[in-house]
Amino acid sequence: MNALALALTLTVFCFLLYDCRGGAAHAWYLPEAVNRENQSGKLNITKSACGKNLKKFCSTLTLNAAQANHTGFYSCRYLSAPASKNKAESTIYIFINDTGRPFVDMRSEIPKVINMTEGKKVVIPCRVSSPSISVTLKKFPSGTLIPNGKRIIWDSRRGFIIHKASYREVGLLTCETTVNGHLYKSNYLIIRQTNTITDVWISTPGPVRQLRGHTLTLNCTATTPLNTRVEMTWSYPGGVNKRASIRQRIDQRNPHNNVFYSILVIDKVQKEDQGLYTCHVKSGQTLKSVNTSVHIYDKGFITMRPQQQQAFEAVAGKRSYRLSMRVKAFPTPEVVWLKDGSLATEKSARYLIRGYSLIIKDVTPEDAGDYTVLLGIKQANVFKNFTVTLIVNVKPQIYERAVSSFPDPILYPLGSRQILTCTIYGVPTPAITWFWHPCNHNHSNARYNSCSTNEEAFILDPDSTVGNRIESLTQRTAIIEGKNKTSSTLVVADARISGIYTCMATNKVGTVERNMNFYITDVPHGFHVTLDKMPAEGEDLKLSCTVSKFLYKDITWILLRTVNNQTTQQSISKQKTPVTKEHSMTFNLVIKNASLEDSGTYACRARNIYTGEEILQKKEVIIRDQEAPYLLRNLSDLTVAISSSTTLDCHANGVPEPQITWFKNNHKIQQEPAPDGRPRLPSLEDCPGLWPRAPLHILGHTACCFLSEVRVYSQPMPRRRVRHSAVLWFHV
Repeated sequence: MNALALALTLTVFCFLLYDCRGGAAHAWYLPEAVNRENQSGKLNITKSACGKNLKKFCSTLTLNAAQANHTGFYSCRYLSAPASKNKAESTIYIFINDTGRPFVDMRSEIPKVINMTEGKKVVIPCRVSSPSISVTLKKFPSGTLIPNGKRIIWDSRRGFIIHKASYREVGLLTCETTVNGHLYKSNYLIIRQTNTITDVWISTPGPVRQLRGHTLTLNCTATTPLNTRVEMTWSYPGGVNKRASIRQRIDQRNPHNNVFYSILVIDKVQKEDQGLYTCHVKSGQTLKSVNTSVHIYDKGFITMRPQQQQAFEAVAGKRSYRLSMRVKAFPTPEVVWLKDGSLATEKSARYLIRGYSLIIKDVTPEDAGDYTVLLGIKQANVFKNFTVTLIVNVKPQIYERAVSSFPDPILYPLGSRQILTCTIYGVPTPAITWFWHPCNHNHSNARYNSCSTNEEAFILDPDSTVGNRIESLTQRTAIIEGKNKTSSTLVVADARISGIYTCMATNKVGTVERNMNFYITDVPHGFHVTLDKMPAEGEDLKLSCTVSKFLYKDITWILLRTVNNQTTQQSISKQKTPVTKEHSMTFNLVIKNASLEDSGTYACRARNIYTGEEILQKKEVIIRDQEAPYLLRNLSDLTVAISSSTTLDCHANGVPEPQITWFKNNHKIQQEPAPDGRPRLPSLEDCPGLWPRAPLHILGHTACCFLSEVRVYSQPMPRRRVRHSAVLWFHV
């Protein structure tokens, strides 16, 4: 190249003429702006043979009206490496000085984006049209980067060269110069370049299906950090023939990342467009791909694979159950579910259609029935249906267990006939078994609540001999409230042994049981207080409290006193230990030689084992003052026939109750109790005579005289009568 220097400065609009001569074919390498002038006619390159014997290769470059943006390197280079050691390239840098355009590539409005890798060199390309122009590098918002010849270097042919760039250079940089009093600026945006691809996906991830003749559209989306740029390409069956049109765009509205889109569209797809479609996303050395398969169908279809079983089973109470059908169809058909011939979704808000499935929320027994799925593609006139049966299994339920609200167990009278019933519902119909748990009896020590299902259990049948005698064990089924329920009844013929009866119902869903405490009581209502008799002063006061040992504990006697309208409870000392029997406990209270001060309200107190409540049963006791005996009626003469019987009654009163003694002719005789419990005499056959009597009392004998003559005769009546007289006396 016939250049006299490595750099040359020319003025704008000048004419450039350069020759390049060499021993082989060569080519020109010019600034980009100069290459574009080839179409405008300003640039011309001619080639010719030259030199001795025309063995050299020559080319001439001419450029009319040179501009500032024509500034740059002009090179002439061999097309292939020369065989000799001669220079293979000749280069000159030409400045086209334009005072109105000091920067070759002016970026006064929109800054040029320059990617920076931290720690690497970065060039701010604010080249100038003349080497004599002084340029300052500033960073927004304030600050100047001063060249130091080491880390930051100014080169008029390249711009500012920054070695080992760091985050401090990231941002908006501006090259400034002043020419003829006018300030010129060229802006550059420095960003830290990354090659991170966050995610890539196709809008239809699964197999894509389309009818022949329709339009296929696939959208590939990539997300990256803000400083990442990507290249997106597609590979697909019709790629060689460029069957698809591809549009790309970037969405930078998100402040945290960039979103890139590449949209592939094929109009009127054909069978040959079927296959694998892959979206490739590349950033630097980072590459990610995602693909999907495309199937092309000639017409719409519905394929429904029948289930192996046509009856499904769900469990009542399950939060959700799905009735699913294996369906292949295209285009997507309309789906309708029927229950027992009616629209399922109109029957209950708990029925939801999801795809080809019917979701049943909170399964109940009423959900059992026949379900039909209807599928239809109207435009293709394709319709299919299929029916299945749903069975809702129900865990056994014992209705008496649900309605029982008694905190206390029921007490069954000793020797009574009792009927125990369990009404059971479940799907499938449960099997029912009765068990007997005997109580562990220990009469020597009161064991409260001593019956437990942990004790040994015996399976019962109508012929069982354990526990109480069974009269019958029956079972019957009936439709009650629309449900098929089973009633199992156990009849106890003679209630004598305490224990626990259990009815247990079992099916494939689960097991439920009802425990019935079967406590025998020989006490009315399980709690009874008795007074032997109302004592007189000086007699013993005897009170008895009997309670069911399965229902009560902590038995004690107390005396209730009322003082100033306040009732107090006084404990009674020297109480004996309760006597425990098979079914009950008895607590006796004996007060020897009772006095009038012992009168009052006596209460037996016991604590309910199940509720903890204290129960009182009261007995009002009034100690009677002593009263001497006296006759209420004198005896009168009697006349009886031989072989006849009669009764002499003696009515006396006194406190305490008098003891009556009979005498015949002053001889004491043996008395017999009458049916009403009062003393009476034996038969008076052949017993004529005088009958005195003496009421005995702790205060002594009462004194009273009367005459009682008993005349005994045979038939006919004798003419002579024998008259006897006697005196009845009492000692005071």
